Amino acid sequence: MISVKKVNNRPLNLLERIYLWEIGRGILVTMRHFFKNLVNPRGLVTVRYPEETLPLTGNASQRTRHRLKVRADGSPKCVACFMCQTACPATCIRIEAAEYPDNSVEKYPAVFDIDLSRCVMCGMCVEACPEDAIAMDTEEIPGGASSRAELMMTKEALLRNLPGEPSPKGAANRLANEYLRARGEE
Repeated sequence: MISVKKVNNRPLNLLERIYLWEIGRGILVTMRHFFKNLVNPRGLVTVRYPEETLPLTGNASQRTRHRLKVRADGSPKCVACFMCQTACPATCIRIEAAEYPDNSVEKYPAVFDIDLSRCVMCGMCVEACPEDAIAMDTEEIPGGASSRAELMMTKEALLRNLPGEPSPKGAANRLANEYLRARGEE
């Protein structure tokens, strides 16, 4: 049986019925912001994005462009388990698995694409990854692009590392290319 709770609302007085007090409070807030910005215009900043960017502060740097992490030998940490693809609410991740010829147990992603035009930057892929192979800590905010193809992140573009990982930034692309050449996938 559903119980219904009865709420006794008090009747509104005259000022509350004609909303004059609330209108006055709203005008005061607007005027305060207007005069504060008029006296101190330095608080207003116009940034010509993407040519200029502001530094990220606080939690804003926790959900930026994706990257795939690599091991110390240059191979991707991803084992193509499809957990990130399954967890993605925007269905913007596409993975195709392949097997190592010398290791029948572990797989690797032959294709790992993220369509940033569909991505909602929710971070569910990072949370779902059991191998900690994907991260959103590049501090690059995906923005406007002149074509849809520029918003498609391929595996090669995602295999970039930051300082603190086994390979420094910039060297990860070289290691990834050497790894792909050794496997005959390039």
